[in-house]
Amino acid sequence: MARSMFNAFLLDVHDKLIDYSQKPSEDQKSFEFLHARSRISAKHNEISRIFLKELEHYFDRFAAQELSSPEDIEGDADEGLALLDHDALEENIALAAIRKRAEIDYLESLWALGQRMSLLYGGKTIPENQLPLAPGRFCSAIKRALAVADIPLPARLVVCKLFDRQVVSQLGAVYGKANDLLLELGVLPNLNYQIEKSKSGDSARFTGAAPRKHQEVSQAGVQTPSMLAMNQPLSLPSQDLPAQEYQHQLVESIQFLHQRLLANASPEEVARPGQPLQYAGHQLVEAAVQLQQLDQVMAADILSVAQDIKPLDIAKARRRLVSQLKEITHSEKAPPLSGDDVRAIDLVGMLFEYVLNDEYLPDCIKALLSYLHTPFLKLAFSESDFFRQQEHPSRLLLNALADAGARWVRNDGNDQFDMLEQIRQAVRAVLDEDEVDAKLFAGLLMAFNSTVQKIELRVQLLEKRAMEKARGEDRLCEVKQRVNREIHQRIAEKDIPSAILLFLLQPWTDYLSFVLLRYGDNSDAWLHALALVDDMLWGVELSGSESEWLRWRQHYPWMESIIQQGFDSIGYETGKALKLKRSIDHIYQLRERNLKPDAAPEAIRNKLIHMAEMKAGEKVDTSRMSEKEQDVIEKLKLMEFGTWFEHRDGKREKVAWCNPSTLHFLFVDQSGKRSGMRTGEELALAMVAGEMRIISGSTKPLVERTMEAIFSELNDQAQVQPQGEQHAQ
Repeated sequence: MARSMFNAFLLDVHDKLIDYSQKPSEDQKSFEFLHARSRISAKHNEISRIFLKELEHYFDRFAAQELSSPEDIEGDADEGLALLDHDALEENIALAAIRKRAEIDYLESLWALGQRMSLLYGGKTIPENQLPLAPGRFCSAIKRALAVADIPLPARLVVCKLFDRQVVSQLGAVYGKANDLLLELGVLPNLNYQIEKSKSGDSARFTGAAPRKHQEVSQAGVQTPSMLAMNQPLSLPSQDLPAQEYQHQLVESIQFLHQRLLANASPEEVARPGQPLQYAGHQLVEAAVQLQQLDQVMAADILSVAQDIKPLDIAKARRRLVSQLKEITHSEKAPPLSGDDVRAIDLVGMLFEYVLNDEYLPDCIKALLSYLHTPFLKLAFSESDFFRQQEHPSRLLLNALADAGARWVRNDGNDQFDMLEQIRQAVRAVLDEDEVDAKLFAGLLMAFNSTVQKIELRVQLLEKRAMEKARGEDRLCEVKQRVNREIHQRIAEKDIPSAILLFLLQPWTDYLSFVLLRYGDNSDAWLHALALVDDMLWGVELSGSESEWLRWRQHYPWMESIIQQGFDSIGYETGKALKLKRSIDHIYQLRERNLKPDAAPEAIRNKLIHMAEMKAGEKVDTSRMSEKEQDVIEKLKLMEFGTWFEHRDGKREKVAWCNPSTLHFLFVDQSGKRSGMRTGEELALAMVAGEMRIISGSTKPLVERTMEAIFSELNDQAQVQPQGEQHAQ
């Protein structure tokens, strides 16, 4: 099936490229399309063979139970990335967009195929993007196949577009046949694709029915009975649990702790179990809708000022909601809320309070995200268990907005890739919708992620280029330091004439660095270059015996040839080289007459040695550092790539690469461009002076780490609660 689809696709490409070549005012591109058509026609069979062979290769690896690495996906997205040109980047971006769109379109079929093929794989889970028939495999195969034709970028992009229309659009039928075949073989015949639905016990929440009975949260699965001991704090669920189960148990624990804290609340504020409520579910949602409308009006002006966004006052949210509910129910007093509703209000409130206190996020992003509080509150009323769903679109969107804001927005509102406006538009889109549900958040998430993925491809390319350059520079620095040590060990505590000292510490140091970089320290060139240093110093210290001088005269012509070879290799200026060689010859002529040449004055010697050390790159000398600076240096040695720093003015930079031995750190800005190399000493001094600080963050997404922080705070509050009140539950 793949063979017939691909051959039909190549024939269509042949026709379409003629159409593109005939478009007016495109003389240069017309030639490119005609050239591409000719190349594809000439390489038709080879292109088809490579494409089909690539697909067979993925099945062979699957049969051998060898999962592909992430680098194999999307058509060699990272292969040679350090030297990837603009054309290759554009092709990668086009193929990545095709792959991601196909993965969304065929989500259900790919999921079913992944489940069935995982069973054939020995029960090990196979990510959908690593299936032999995944859309990324087809994109990778077409990229490798087109490489043999060597066609220009405009034509390659047209071919990719046609590939999307002619081949990728038919993958649904391919996945259907693959699932049917496995079904016939009896592989998971009863498999059903299901989306987890809400398990709220409040089935009448939106029926408009009058007063409801309060339902307490179930404690099933919270933790063991030992947890119920009132004088013992709860512990976080095991990190070894599957992510979804961990999240479920975490939310159960949070709700249990919250229930303990509400046990002694006033009946006027929180209704007792079994007590009829004075409001219906739809009235509570109506109150939240009115709050959102007020937020829309308030946000219209506030969100338009990027540099000075005033955050929403989360602390007033409950009072505002109760006030609205009082008006809707026409009550003289605010009606007491059920424990479930109080938990929803408090949990959403704490979530956004922690967002506002997250030091990883710029202040303007915190303020923007705070306006999602009321929509999330409405969602909590309608889907009471959405906090348990780690993959709920609302959570994923909040995580995505926060992560993008932290990466590409500064505290002063300056941003990269117009990211602040992108986040602002997403927040406004949520506020402007009266119906807040998973579908709304899923649509916004898909659009936002599409934008972010294109940005990430460019940023990754820039970072990798910067890293490759930094590695080269650092390697050169290590080589220079090695050469400087070799020279210093040989000249230490020796009286050496100025000309020889100058020769060794300047041009010959450069030549030694060149040889070590190119040939390594086991090469004859390196050994000869070092031997010349020893021979020159030997010539200065000759004892004066005739046999020794005879040996020297026989050896010196070889030394002269090696010196000239070194000068030629590094391109040393001819005039300087001639003058330096004459000075060295004069020194040895004096020695032959048994005269001792003057040693370099102390001031000149120290200056030349200092210049050589500076040229080799400064090494961190902790002996002259303060205790605080030394502590910072020790922490920097353990720092991981990807750590973010913030300057006093709000500018953010990331450590893209570092060498723990030389303590050289490569920094890139928020767009991925290189912003500079810093030594450990420079970084320590800046941190101690308060000019720079590490932005401490977690590898977990925003909502996940916030939920753990909420658990910790409630756990602490529960321990402070008086024993009598705890037992009153």
